[in-house]
Formats: sequence, structure tokens, C-alpha cells
Amino acid sequence: MTELSKINKIDLKILTILQKNARITNQQLAEQVHLSASACLSRVKRLESEGLLKRYLTEIDLEKLAPHVEAFAEVTLENHFPEDFERFDAAVQEIREVTDSYKISGAYDYLLKFVCTDVKSYNRTSEGILKSNIGIAKMNTLIILERTKDFSGYPLDILVDL
Repeated sequence: MTELSKINKIDLKILTILQKNARITNQQLAEQVHLSASACLSRVKRLESEGLLKRYLTEIDLEKLAPHVEAFAEVTLENHFPEDFERFDAAVQEIREVTDSYKISGAYDYLLKFVCTDVKSYNRTSEGILKSNIGIAKMNTLIILERTKDFSGYPLDILVDL
């Protein structure tokens, strides 16, 4: 952990609750962590200012909203100089269909997650990326057939030693 203000069990409980329900009212949060509303709000503001609470998101159920296809792409770059990674990272930021990008170790340099309307749309997007001259040597696609576990927050109680 970086040198921020000391995190205690109450802060950890606030983080745990907020990652499961970011729409909880401050009053409800305060009751759950046994603080006054003003003390709870002060802690939340401190956690935000220190960057532990980065942003609040809404998870949308795409299955109910629209037909789509999700895919992972394992990417290997042609060269491995810092400027090659920087160029690739910058280009990926501009591709709306890429929802996640991870620089990884192992046989590939990156793991990208795509969300597209269908396989043809993914194919057009991936071909466009390959033709864009951002230094890709190889891209291997894995179509996601079914999500078997959703992200439901980090296991803070396991990760943070208090």
C-alpha cells in the first residue's frame, strides 16, 4: 500500500460497502459502519481525495439491453521498446469497442476485451486495428461464450492486512 493516511477497519468497511452499492446514501452508509453521517462523509471524501475511491460506475446488463458479442484478444507487439508500448496504449484508448486493456507477462504483451454488436463487427474492428500500423505482430481472438462469474468487487478483507 502506498503512503496514504492510515486505513483502518472502518475505512475498509466503507470501501467494501461502496463497491457493492455506490448509490447507498451517506446516512445508510454511516449506520452500517456505526458513524455519524458527518464523520462518515469526511471519511468518504478523504478516501476520494487520496484516490482509493477512483470513480463510481453503473453496471449495465448488456444481455437484456442489446445483442452483442464479447471477445478477448491476445496481442503481441512487433517491437518492445518503450515507445512501442506507448503508441499501442494511446491507440487502444481511442478504440471504443475495447473496454479493457491489460499489459501482461507471458506469451503475449496485452490482453484486450472487446464488446461489439456481432462477430462481423468484431472482425471489422480487429482488421482495422491490424491495419492501423500500431505495431501489432500477432492478435489471437477468443470469443466469450458465457460469463460464469461477474466482477463483484475486490476481496478487500483478504488483500488488506489490518
